Amino acid sequence: MATSLASQLAKIRVESTNALDLKAQKKAHSKSLLFDAHHAANQDFNTLFQLCHEGYQEICQLDPRFQPFAGNLFSDQSKHEDRTQMTAAQNKSLDNVLEDFMSLVTGRLLLKPAVKAMEWLVRRFSVHQYNTTCFVLTFLPYHTSPLFLTVLAILPEQRPKAFRFLQPYIQSSTNPPRHTIVHTVAHNQDLFRAFNLYTLNVCRRGQQCPALLSFWSSVTSEAVALMLDRSRLGRLELQRQNQEDVVMRLMPTLAEGLSMEHVPDLRVGCFMILTVLSSKTNLSEAVLTTAMDLVVTAWDDIVHAGLICLVVLSQQRHATTLPKKTFQALVATKQLSDDLILLKQHYRVEKLVLGLVSGSLERLGKRGDAERLRFIRELLEANLMQSSFVATAVAQMLPLSNGTRLLPPPKDGFDTRSALVDLLLYLADAENVGSAIRLSLEEMDSETRQQGHELFGNHLRSNKAPENPETDEEMPDVDQKAGAMNFEESVGRIPSRTAFEVSFLSHSESYIFPSLADAFVAAHRSPDHLAAFSKMPLLRKSLAMSEPLYFSFFVKIWCGHYPTSVRAAAIKMLSQYIHTEKLSVDVQVLLPYVLYALADPTTPVRRAALELVIALASFYRTMDNQSDNERRLNTLGKGQIYGQGFQSEEVAWLPWQTVVEFIRDWLTPDVEEIRLDSGHLLRSLVDRLRAPVERKEVGTNGQKARTSLRSSVMTWLCSHVVNTSVLSLKDRLLPVLNKVPKVGQTSTCALLKPLLETTLAQGYMALQEVCEKEHINTSQYIDHVVEIASPKDQECIKLLQNCISVTKAGASPPLRIAAFHRLRNIWPLLKPQSQILLGNFMLDLSFQNHSSDEARLNQTEALDTLRTVSLSTEVLQSLIEECPTLAHGGPQKGAKRRRTVSSSQDPGDDIRRISIVLEIVEASVTEANLSLVGGLFKISAEIQGYKERSGLELHYLELLVVNSIINILKPSRTPRIEKSDVRADVLVDCIRNSSSPQVQQQALLLVSILASIVPDLVVHNVMPIFTFMNSGIMKRTDDYSAHIVKQTMDSVIPRLMESLRKRSKDSLAGVSELLLSFAAAFEHVPARKRLGLFQSLMDMIGADEYLFALLILLEDKFPRNNRVLQFSVDLLDCYAAQTQFETIERYVTIVVDLLKPKPTISAHLITTGSASSCQETAVDLLRNLTALCGDSRLVSKSSKAFGQNEHQVDRLRSILSRVMDQILSLSRQYSENEDMNLLCHKLLDILLGGLPMVDFVSTIQSLLNGADVQTSLDALKSFELRLSKKKFEPVAGQNACLGFLQQLTAVVEESTNGPTRRVALSCVDTIVETFGKKDVDAVISATNTVIGAQCLGAASEEMQITSLLSLSTIVEVLGDEFIAFVPQTLPKALDLLNSKLDDGTCSERLHHAGYSFFSATLIYVPWAITGPNLDLLLRVSHGSANAELGESCSDERRATLSLIAKQIESDDSCAALGRTWANAMTEGPEALKEHLGVLETVIGALPKSAVGRGSEAFATLLTRAFDLRRIQFSNRTEDSFEDVEVEQVEEATNKVAVAMIYRINDTIFRPIFAQWVEWAASSSAAVATVHRQTTLYGFLMHFFNRLKSIVTSYAGLILDDAAAILGRGDIADSASNLLLRTRVLGTLYECFAHDQDGFWQSPAHFTPIAHALLNQLNHAPDPASPSAHHHLIPCITELAVAADSPHHHKTLNASILKHTRSDIPAVRLAAVQCQRSLTDRLGEEWLALLPEMLPFISELQEDDDESVERETLGWIKKVEDVLGESLTPMLQ
Repeated sequence: MATSLASQLAKIRVESTNALDLKAQKKAHSKSLLFDAHHAANQDFNTLFQLCHEGYQEICQLDPRFQPFAGNLFSDQSKHEDRTQMTAAQNKSLDNVLEDFMSLVTGRLLLKPAVKAMEWLVRRFSVHQYNTTCFVLTFLPYHTSPLFLTVLAILPEQRPKAFRFLQPYIQSSTNPPRHTIVHTVAHNQDLFRAFNLYTLNVCRRGQQCPALLSFWSSVTSEAVALMLDRSRLGRLELQRQNQEDVVMRLMPTLAEGLSMEHVPDLRVGCFMILTVLSSKTNLSEAVLTTAMDLVVTAWDDIVHAGLICLVVLSQQRHATTLPKKTFQALVATKQLSDDLILLKQHYRVEKLVLGLVSGSLERLGKRGDAERLRFIRELLEANLMQSSFVATAVAQMLPLSNGTRLLPPPKDGFDTRSALVDLLLYLADAENVGSAIRLSLEEMDSETRQQGHELFGNHLRSNKAPENPETDEEMPDVDQKAGAMNFEESVGRIPSRTAFEVSFLSHSESYIFPSLADAFVAAHRSPDHLAAFSKMPLLRKSLAMSEPLYFSFFVKIWCGHYPTSVRAAAIKMLSQYIHTEKLSVDVQVLLPYVLYALADPTTPVRRAALELVIALASFYRTMDNQSDNERRLNTLGKGQIYGQGFQSEEVAWLPWQTVVEFIRDWLTPDVEEIRLDSGHLLRSLVDRLRAPVERKEVGTNGQKARTSLRSSVMTWLCSHVVNTSVLSLKDRLLPVLNKVPKVGQTSTCALLKPLLETTLAQGYMALQEVCEKEHINTSQYIDHVVEIASPKDQECIKLLQNCISVTKAGASPPLRIAAFHRLRNIWPLLKPQSQILLGNFMLDLSFQNHSSDEARLNQTEALDTLRTVSLSTEVLQSLIEECPTLAHGGPQKGAKRRRTVSSSQDPGDDIRRISIVLEIVEASVTEANLSLVGGLFKISAEIQGYKERSGLELHYLELLVVNSIINILKPSRTPRIEKSDVRADVLVDCIRNSSSPQVQQQALLLVSILASIVPDLVVHNVMPIFTFMNSGIMKRTDDYSAHIVKQTMDSVIPRLMESLRKRSKDSLAGVSELLLSFAAAFEHVPARKRLGLFQSLMDMIGADEYLFALLILLEDKFPRNNRVLQFSVDLLDCYAAQTQFETIERYVTIVVDLLKPKPTISAHLITTGSASSCQETAVDLLRNLTALCGDSRLVSKSSKAFGQNEHQVDRLRSILSRVMDQILSLSRQYSENEDMNLLCHKLLDILLGGLPMVDFVSTIQSLLNGADVQTSLDALKSFELRLSKKKFEPVAGQNACLGFLQQLTAVVEESTNGPTRRVALSCVDTIVETFGKKDVDAVISATNTVIGAQCLGAASEEMQITSLLSLSTIVEVLGDEFIAFVPQTLPKALDLLNSKLDDGTCSERLHHAGYSFFSATLIYVPWAITGPNLDLLLRVSHGSANAELGESCSDERRATLSLIAKQIESDDSCAALGRTWANAMTEGPEALKEHLGVLETVIGALPKSAVGRGSEAFATLLTRAFDLRRIQFSNRTEDSFEDVEVEQVEEATNKVAVAMIYRINDTIFRPIFAQWVEWAASSSAAVATVHRQTTLYGFLMHFFNRLKSIVTSYAGLILDDAAAILGRGDIADSASNLLLRTRVLGTLYECFAHDQDGFWQSPAHFTPIAHALLNQLNHAPDPASPSAHHHLIPCITELAVAADSPHHHKTLNASILKHTRSDIPAVRLAAVQCQRSLTDRLGEEWLALLPEMLPFISELQEDDDESVERETLGWIKKVEDVLGESLTPMLQ
C-alpha cells in the first residue's frame, strides 16, 4: 500500500503544471483547435493573438454582446496572462469570464470566426484543461461534426468523471453517436447534473441558442425515459423509490426552467421532459398542479407546445377542475377550440376540456357569464369529449339550470340561468351534441335523468324515432304534462298591463318581451299552447294588419339567440297567420328578416322560412292579378317598425311591383338550393345586386328596369340594416352589402355611412354589451361595419381617421385596430392625394410619443400600415419632404411642400422621425422611384453635417439612406438620373467618417453602381474611397466584404485608368498613387483573400505595365518582410513568363534609375534621399528581386517559355540580355559595395538557371572567357547546381555539356584560383556522372587530369576530396577500363588516407570521399585489389576505427568492409584477416569487432559446403580470438583492454562462432569443439588456463543457450573439465577464478535447462556433476562470491528437474539436508534456500522425501541464527501451500 507521502507526491505530480519541463510546456502549447500539433507548438502568442482577434472582431459584428470581452479576454494584456501564476481568487474570477464567453459562443461554433476566438481561450487560458466541463458541454451539441474530433484530441488525460465515456472515441478518433450520449446521461449522474446545470446557467445569462436548447431537450427527454424504464425493475416498493429519486433529481431543473419566462425554447424543452415524466410515472396532485401553473406562465409564444403538455398532465390528475391560474390562461387563449381539435387527433383531450367546462360553470354568476356560456358552447360543439365526459358536463349544468344549485344574482343584468337553459336546449338540438346528451342522460342517476327530461321535454324525443309508434301513441304523455305546467307558469309571470309598444323591433327596450319570449319557448312544442299564446291580449293579434307588434314579436324571436325549434316555430306562426288570415296590408317589412332566416345555418329554420316565402309569394301573386285600386294597400310598419323615432321615418320602402318582382325573381327560383345550402341565398343576393338577372322577356328597356330594381332593393336593404335594432340582421347582411360597392349611381357606402358613423360614435363598451346580449361576436361585427368605408368616400376615410386618433375618447383598441385594417385593405384604391394625406397622418401617429396604451397601439398599427401597404413615389416623396432638417433645426429649404411646423427642439425626436421615414422608404422603394434619389442624398448630407457637429454616430440612418438609393438604382440597367441629384462628395464623407462595417460595405456598393451611371462624378472622388477601403473594409474576412471590394474595383478602376490615359501619356504618377493605397492596406487584407484582390487589381490596371510598380511599393512599404516577399512571389507567379520577364526588366530599370544622381521615374515610387540611402534601398530591392527570381515556379515557367515559338523566345532572350547587362554593369560599378555585388552575382546566377541548357552553357562559356573571377565562380556554381537538378534537354543539353567538358579540364589545369579549380572539377564530376557513358574517351581524358598533381596530388584537402569523389564517379562510368588507372590511384588514395589518419588530420569529408572511392573500386573492379592493397585497406580501416571520426564514418567504413567480404575470394579475405589480426588488436576493440564482422560476413556469404571446407581456417581465426583474454590480462599494462571491451569482443567472437556452427554439421564441428576444450586446458601457466577457460565457458554458455537441446550431448566433452574446475580448492583465490566459476555454473544451467533427451538422468553424467555442485554449498559463506552463489541454487534446481529420478532426488536431498547441520550459519541458510527453491519448482514430486526432511525442519525451526530460522519458516509455508495442510502435527 502506498504511504501517505507517496499519495501526496502522486497527487502533486498529476496536478503539476510542469513549470520547469520545457518539453511538457511545448506539448501543452501544441493543443489547438485550428492547427496541427507541430505547427501550433512553434507559434508565439503575438501571432496567435492577431489571428484569433480577427475572429473575435467578426463575431462582435454578428453579436454586440461579445464586445465587453475586448477589455479582458481579448485585450493586449491577455497575451501576458499566465494562469499558473495567478492566485486562486484570480483564477476563479477568470473562470467566470471564460464560462460566460463559452456560453455565449455556443450557438456560433460552426462559424470560423467563433472557432478562431475559442482558439485563443484554448491556447492562452487552457480552457480545455482548467474548464473542461464547460468546454466539452459547449461543443457537445455538435458532437457529429469534424470539429468535435479536434476537441476530443486536445482534452487532458485527467478528465472529470462525467466525460470518461469519451475515452474510446478519443482513442479511435471517431465522433460519439447520439445514443451513446443519451445512454450516458441516463446512467451517469455526474454528466446528468453537469449538463442540466450548464444549460440553466446559459439561460440565466440570457445567452441561450437554439442548437443547445434543442439538443438538451431531446437528449434529456430520451434520458429521462430511459431512467424511468430502468426504475421499473425490482419490487413494487423499489420501483416507487426509484421513480421518486428520478423525480427529485429532475424537478429542481424543471421548476427553474419553467420559471424562465424570457427563454421560450427552454420552457418548450421542459414541456417535453414534463410530458415524458408524467406519462411514465405517477406524479402527485400537488406536483401536477404546480407544473400546470408553471406551464401557462407567460406562454403566449409557445401556446401549442404548452397545450400538449397540459393535455398530458390533465390526464394524470384526479380532480375534474383545473387550477385557477391554468384555467384563466386557457380561457384567455385565442382559438383554443381549434387548437384542441388539432390536438385531439394525437392526444386525449377529454379531461382538459371537461376541466374548462367545469371551471366555467363554477364561475357563473359573475360579470362575463355570456362569454363563459359561449365558451362552453364552443367546446361542446367541437365534439372533443366522449359521451361519458359529456354526461359529466351535462350533470354539472342541470342543477344550475333548474335552480337546484343557486346562482349569485346577476351583476350586469344578464339572466344566466335562462341563458344556460337556452344553451342546453340549443345543444339538445345540435346533431353531434344532442345524441351525446341523450346517451349521457341514460347513464345518469334517476334524479339527474328526471331533471334532464323535465328540461328537454320533447327536444330529445323529436330527435329520436320511437321504437314502437303504436305503443308510443297510447302511452301517457308525461312530457306534454310537464310542458303544460311550464307554459302555465310562464304565462303567469307575464305582466297584466297593456303593452305600450307598437313594435318589438324598436330601439327602446321592451319590459314585456322577455316574459312573452319565455312563454313562447314553453309553448312552442304544443299546438294548443301556441294557439293560446297567439290569442294573448298583449300581442294584439287582431290589430296585426294595422300595427307591426304581432309580426315584430315573432321576427325578433327567429332573429334572436333561441333554440332552433323555437325559431322555426316563430316563423311557422307567421306562415300560419298568412294562410289563415287575409292580409290587407303590404308586409314587405318582413322580407329583410325572411332573408336572415333563409341564411340560417340550421335546416329547420330555413325550411320554415321557405314556407313563409311561398306563402308571401302566393299573397303577392294574388294581389298582382287584381286591379290597381285593389292593389293600393297600406304598408305595414311604415313609420312604426323601429319605434316612434327617426329610425322608422328613414326606412326606404319598395313599390308594390318591386316587391312582387323581388319575391318572384330573387327568392322563389332558388327554393331547393336554399333549403340545402345555408350560404346560397347570400351568394345569389350578391350576384343579383352586382349584375342584372337574365330573363327571356327582357325588352328594350329591360336593362334600365333591372338597374332600377337593383338600386331600389339595395336602398331598401341598406335602410333596414342601418335603422334596425336587430344586430344579428346587420351582422348577417352587411357582408353581402359590402361586396356590392354600388348599384347604378347608388353608392352602398353612402347608404350605409350612418351606420358606420353611429357605430364608431357608440363606443366599444356599449357595442360590446349589445353584442353580448344578442350573442354576436363583437370583433366580427365591427369588421363588418368598418368594411362599409369606401376608398372613394372621403368622409368615410375621415371617420376612420377620427376613430383611430388618440384624442377621440371611446375609440377602444378593437375599433381602432379594425379601422387600421380597413385602411390597409383599401389603400391601393385610394386616390394619390388621399394616399399622401393618409400617409402623413400615419407618419404623425407613428411618431407620437405618448405613454398611454392607446398611443402605443396607434404607433404600432400606423407603422405596420406604412410598412404593409404599397407606397407610391408621390407618397414617399411627401414623406421625405416632411422630414425635419438636422442641419438647420427646421424644415429643409428649397422643397416644394414644407411642413407648417418647425422641427422639434429635441434633436432626438427629429432623428427618430427621420429614422421612421427612412425605414419606410427603404422597404418600399424600387427602380420606379428614381425621383427620390436627390432627396435621399440631401438627407445624407444633413446626417453627415450633424455627425460632424455633434460627434454622434448615426450608423443606422446612414445605412437606411444608402440602402434606399441602392434599391432604386441597382435593379435598373440604365437609369436616367440627373447628375445634380447625385452627391458623390457626401457619399465619400459617409465612407470615410463611418465606423460601421455595414455602412461602409453598402456605401461602396453604391459607389460601384454609380460608377456605371455617372462615372465622371465617381472618378473625381475615387482616391479618398480607395484610401478608406485600404484602412477599413479590406480588413474584414467575410465574403460579403470581399464581394463589395471586388465590385467597387471592377466598376471604378477601369474608368479611372481610362481617365488617366486621356490626361497624360505617362500615367505612372497617377497609378502609383492608387497602388500606394492598396500597398498600404496589405496587412489589413485577410490572408486568404489577399492574392485574389491584388491580382484583380493588376488585371484591371495592366500587369504588363505596372506589376513592377506594385512589387516595388510593397518592398518600400514593408522592407525585409517575409510575408510580403512570399506574397510578391505568389502574385508574380500568377502571370505568364513574358509578363514576368518584362516586370523584372522594369524592376531592374527602377533600381538603376534610383542609383543615378538625379532619379526620374523611381521618384514616383520611392522616396529618394542621399546617395547612401539610395544604395541601401537599392540593396533591399535587389534582395527582394533575387527572391522573386529564385522562386522555382518562375524558373519552371521561363524554361517552358524558351521551348515555345521562336519569335517569343527571341524576345525573351532580348529581355534577359538587357537585364544581365544592367546587372553586370551594377556589379562592376559598385564592386566595393559587398552586399550589392553579392546580390548581383546571385541574381545573375538565378537568371542563368532559368535558361535552356544550350543557352546556359553558351552563356557560361562567354562569362569564363571575359568575366572576373567571382563572376566565373558564380557561373560555374550555377552550372553545377543546374546539372545536379537534372534540368536539361535530352539531346541538345547533353551535347552542350560534353562539349563543355574539355574547357572545364583546361580551367582545372590552368586556373590559379583554388575555388574556381575546385568548382570546375566538381562540374567535371557532375558531367561525367550524368553523360559519361555517352563519351568514354572524353572521360578517360578527364581522368588523367583528375589523378594529376593539380587534383589528387594537390595539397589542398578540398581538391583531394573533390578528386576522390570524381574518381568514384569515373570508376562507376568506366568500369573495367579503369583497371589501367588502379595502380596509380588506389595506393595513392590509401597512402593519402593512412597518412591523414596517422597524424590525426583526417576530416569526415575526406574519409567519406576516400571510402567512396574504395567502395566503387570493390564494386566495379574487385579483382584489381591484390593482397598488399587489401592488407593496406584493412590496416587503414583499423586506424579509422581507432580514430573515432563519427558514426557516419563508421557506417561508411563498415559498408566498405562488407564489400571486401562479399567481393573478394574467401581464401584471400581470410588470409588477409589473419595477416592483419595483430594490427587490428593493436588498434583496439572497435577494430577487432569490425575485423570479426568481416569474418562473419564472409561466412554468411559462402554456401554451407564452402564453409565446411574452410572450417579449419575459420576455427583457427576464432581460436586466436578466444585467446584475446589471455593476451590482454596475463600481463596487464596501460594499453591492455578493459574488462568490458574484452567482453564485447568475446560477444562478437561468440556470434561469429555460432554463425559458423549453423553452417557446418556435427561431423565437422565436434572435433573442433574437442580441440577448443583441449586447447583451453593445455596452457602451461595456470593463470593462462583460467583466462582461456573463462573465454571458452563464456562461449559455451552462449552455445548451449542458442542451440538448446540439439547440442546437449556436447556436455559430455566438458563434464570432467567442469567438475574439475568446480572441485578446485583455489576457486575463490581471485576475481578471474570467480568469473570462471560463474560461467561454468551458467553453462551447466543452460545445459540442464534444455535437456530433453534424459542426458543428465544417466548416473555417469549425474553423479560427478551433482557431487561437484553440492560441494559448492560450502562456499556460501564466502563474501567474495555472491554472484556465484546466486547461480548455484538455480543450477542445482535445474539439475534436479533434468535428473527427474527419485533416486537422484534422494541423493540430492540427503546431501542438502546434511549441509543444514553445518556449523556455519551461511551454509545452513544456503541449504534451506536450496530446499525452498526445489520445493517451489518440483512441488509434490520433491515433497515425496518429506519424511526425511521433517527432523531437519524441526531442528532448523530452533536454529540459533535468525536468518536461518526465518528462511525455514518460509520453507514450511511453501510446503504447506503445496500440500494443502499444516506441518505442525507432523513436526510434533
